[in-house]
Amino acid sequence: MKPELDHATMAKAFFGSHHPLFNAFGIEVAAVADAKAEMTMPFSEMLSDSRGALHRGTLVTLLDTTCGLAIFSALCSLRPIATIDLRVDYLRAIPVRSGLHAVVECIGWTDRVAFITGRGYALGDEMPLATVTGSFAINTLGPAFNSTERRTV
Repeated sequence: MKPELDHATMAKAFFGSHHPLFNAFGIEVAAVADAKAEMTMPFSEMLSDSRGALHRGTLVTLLDTTCGLAIFSALCSLRPIATIDLRVDYLRAIPVRSGLHAVVECIGWTDRVAFITGRGYALGDEMPLATVTGSFAINTLGPAFNSTERRTV
């Protein structure tokens, strides 16, 4: 039996500084424990739309990333996962020059699929910008997120 990973180790393995997309977006782990994860992303002029607000795609990326971390926390494992379905419903526009905050919970899982729900916020705002629900395949073909659980196609 493999030893369970602590949440800090999971976050570092999943969100390592070696990941170019996370580095470019400035994504940081705010919290991870008990099947829940929170991540933030600062405002970036480079990723903004014509209004001067972060592009909606950045919020989808942040939510999807936070979903993965919540699933890793729920499973206490860095097994390979893949998005099956991700639904993002926008409630309002992203404010100009605002960073983002995502809060996601893994609400259940089977041997093969994990289910999530969460919300995206403008940094410092309690009113959600969007909601997210989705399902993720567990133990997909592809690389694991740590060196002890390698799987290849």
